[in-house]
Amino acid sequence: NYDRTRKRVLAQTMLAPVAVGTRITIVIKAVPMQIAAELPNAVAQGEVVRKPLTIFGLHQYEHQMSIANFTVTRSTEYNEPVRSKDELIMMSGFRRFVVRPIYSQHTPRGSNNVHKFERFLQPGRRTVATVYAPIHFSKTPCLLFKANETAVAAAADGATTTTTTTSLSLVATGQFHDQDPTRIISKRIVLTGYPYKVYKKSSVIRHMFFNADDVQWFKPVQLHTKYGRIGHIKESLR
Repeated sequence: NYDRTRKRVLAQTMLAPVAVGTRITIVIKAVPMQIAAELPNAVAQGEVVRKPLTIFGLHQYEHQMSIANFTVTRSTEYNEPVRSKDELIMMSGFRRFVVRPIYSQHTPRGSNNVHKFERFLQPGRRTVATVYAPIHFSKTPCLLFKANETAVAAAADGATTTTTTTSLSLVATGQFHDQDPTRIISKRIVLTGYPYKVYKKSSVIRHMFFNADDVQWFKPVQLHTKYGRIGHIKESLR
């Protein structure tokens, strides 16, 4: 139970030996000699340290992986199409990882927890991005970036060398929504066939399926035509 575990873990955090807002001194062991030698010199000489040292902590179970849902809104400055399962870089809090999000509509959770699949990240509305990511216990803000590689050619001493530079473009912003592996993302599929025989309450359709296993797969699904007829698949003729 995610909600129960989240409450228990956050309650344990409040009972930590050091209270929130207390200034403390941290001693780090096993620091590489190169970092230990360069960092004090940079601070002593007044230089700007380009890569600051960041210290963070994780709650219990936050090092494990699960299905995470984020509510994101597409950036108005990004004009390229963003498809589901496109490789993006997600920055969630202090953690950064490569994801291939699946987008779905941000609708209230019903009895079946079914949400419609989105092929593209649409602008102007909030969308749920489902990814395989570390477990979150707080409403962490997130950023989605697209990596762009650019080849730069440089000529020196009669020889041409090509170097590749990588830049990041902001695709969407949002925050953590929930940790729900039971979320069902439904994808709309159009089935076509030729009516062979039409009866009063049933009909025989040919060339809709070519495998009996496909018929069994679509049996529980409710079908509807463009004219509003609703029904189910009864059986395969083969």
